[in-house]
Amino acid sequence: MASGKITKRSVDAAHPIAKDFFLWDDELSGFGVKVTPGGVKTFVYQYRLGGRGSKTKRWTIGKLGSPWTPTTARTEAERLGRLVDQGVDPIEERQRREREAATLGFTAYVETFAEGYLEPEWGDSWRQAKRQLEMHAVPILGDTPLPAIKVSDLNPVFDALRGRPALQKNVHAVLRKLFNWADKRDDIDGSPMAKMDVPPGVKRRKRILSPDEIVAVWRASYSLDDPRGAMVRLLLITLQRRSEVAGLVWSEVSQSGRSWVLPGERAKNGEDHLVPLSDLAVAELDAIGWKRRGLVLPSSTGITPVSNFSKTKIALDEAMLPILQELADAKADSLGDDRHEVKLTPWRIHDLRRTGTTNLQALGFPIEVTERVINHHQGGETSGIRAVYNLYEYAPEKTNALQAWGMYLDQLIMGRVSAPNVVRLAAVRA
Repeated sequence: MASGKITKRSVDAAHPIAKDFFLWDDELSGFGVKVTPGGVKTFVYQYRLGGRGSKTKRWTIGKLGSPWTPTTARTEAERLGRLVDQGVDPIEERQRREREAATLGFTAYVETFAEGYLEPEWGDSWRQAKRQLEMHAVPILGDTPLPAIKVSDLNPVFDALRGRPALQKNVHAVLRKLFNWADKRDDIDGSPMAKMDVPPGVKRRKRILSPDEIVAVWRASYSLDDPRGAMVRLLLITLQRRSEVAGLVWSEVSQSGRSWVLPGERAKNGEDHLVPLSDLAVAELDAIGWKRRGLVLPSSTGITPVSNFSKTKIALDEAMLPILQELADAKADSLGDDRHEVKLTPWRIHDLRRTGTTNLQALGFPIEVTERVINHHQGGETSGIRAVYNLYEYAPEKTNALQAWGMYLDQLIMGRVSAPNVVRLAAVRA
């Protein structure tokens, strides 16, 4: 058995023979280099646990070449020796890490969590929750085993979302549930998120579009490609959520009944929701062309709902600005004032709902009616006759409210009403 200090010179001088042979380092016990008949040189570390009678094991450090040189291989052998001195078997430790990477690596565990918890417990929102993990946590945490993830590993996930507080809070909630679920299954000894504060909530938005801005949204919507323009108009007319309007199917709407029944599985609160269709809503659906089946607002594929809302919003803003300028110039001219440059105050699609409900209250409708118009009513689980009653609860009031809102929009767009006069339209309830 050859021995001597393993250096670049001694390794280079080790020539192949008819069979494998080893050169063992005479300074670091167990550290050696294996030379095959083909001339391949591989650094190894040989050890045993439990005394002389225990089995000798051999760890392959790596072949000569980047990154393994006699110096780097020696450093690795020293690390392995420290593990052995602590009673840790490097081979068993590696096997444990490989098992963890396969079953407890974060990327793999997202699948386990989605199948075992999200899908059966989170209803229709489970796909969105899983997608948030895949988009914002997986790229940073990768295959890091769950038991090894620390607060310092999670900080970059939330730091990257600092400018998006709503999303940051949602991702925090899903990650917290994942680690708590893993803790209950004894896959980890405790959640690292127990030390982390919940991100602050999104500040309550108060943005309400002015009458001129409402007009500008309506007119600008006709500059968008179909069906994006129709989607914007239906959002404004019905005051329902973006995802609910975008995913509207013809089977949910009744032309003769002038109604839209949103099924609970598509509603945020899980409750079926009746949306009476005003004259303006019916006119918009007439323009699209009534059908018996399929999506009302399909994407270019024809099989998925219209999407790419950020692109729609950008195009809408660009088209709104010259309209707002035109309206401001006309108003200044009529009052004999100087013209001034108009700027569009930032707004979001969701602000259309707030704008509508605020105007409904200005039209004289009580808050309980406006809440039911936008399906903020939390009715709890219902079935049978009670479910039918809940669906049509406040139906006359909602019909009157949306019809009044439609009349106001129509008159505002046509230039026949101004903001101070909206209260008079509450007479439509009579």
